[in-house]
Amino acid sequence: MSNFGESAPPRIDPRQLQDFLAVVEHGSITAAAANQFTGTSSVSQSIARLERRIGGRLFNRGRAGATLTARGRNLIDPAREALAALDRLVVEREFLLSAVPHLSVATTASLADDPTAVLLGALRSEVPNLRITISVPPGSSVADAIHPVMAGTADVAIMESPPTGVPGTRMVRLPDHKLRLVCPPGTPPPVGGVFIGEDLMRIGLVVAPRFETSDVYRHLRSIEPRIDHAFVMRSQHRDAFADFAYEGIGAVILELSSAERASERGCTVGEIFELPPRKIAAVARDGQNTQVVEHFLRLCAEQSARKL
Repeated sequence: MSNFGESAPPRIDPRQLQDFLAVVEHGSITAAAANQFTGTSSVSQSIARLERRIGGRLFNRGRAGATLTARGRNLIDPAREALAALDRLVVEREFLLSAVPHLSVATTASLADDPTAVLLGALRSEVPNLRITISVPPGSSVADAIHPVMAGTADVAIMESPPTGVPGTRMVRLPDHKLRLVCPPGTPPPVGGVFIGEDLMRIGLVVAPRFETSDVYRHLRSIEPRIDHAFVMRSQHRDAFADFAYEGIGAVILELSSAERASERGCTVGEIFELPPRKIAAVARDGQNTQVVEHFLRLCAEQSARKL
């Protein structure tokens, strides 16, 4: 405790921690400044002030960029924790002003459990009085999930095949989904663990609405032009897809963890020839978001960082 008349040491400005983490993420002060739409000198001065406050260098600067010192590496986790704590304080202040904070999310049935339920569960553990609305976006395409955000009827869209460069929006990439084909029990395992187009035609597929607008469909069409004739059933009940395969109706395409659970029940599971992971992102309006929305987007970014 300082004596009367002594000035307290300056506190660390949260902006300095944000600039520090930006340099860590982007590899140089110049890249960090460009990402934050600010000047290089501003970020450089911010880092210098933080180094004076910490008592040592955080980066070694060179032509190749900025590399972390041991002191800098030790600061990464505390910096993230401090900013997250500040976020919670801001969110809690908003809750005092609004007795019932609310978040509205637009997403398709295929993403309702993972990542949507996972992310919302993490958010509500920090915001117990939060009220959430999840809606299925209108339209016939997976790309239509962004429309409620653009129209202001949803705070966030969690969508696959996210568009890039849409004016007035910001996007946070989420971990990709590795997909597997789940077939009825007794289906012979594919050669090398990989199903090809002819296998899909023989087994038959259960698909969801909007499937023809997805990147997965476009890939299947590229390896098997007749793939439309393989569809044996169309259903909105995504939570029952593993059951449809188990009961012998047809094969379904599921995210890896769901496919592994189906395998434990006796379903035959394998990869699809050259099928890329499903790209997923959270999309919100750029600016004028509530603190709850901003906090949710930060959780999305943190989940992606943990799985990189």
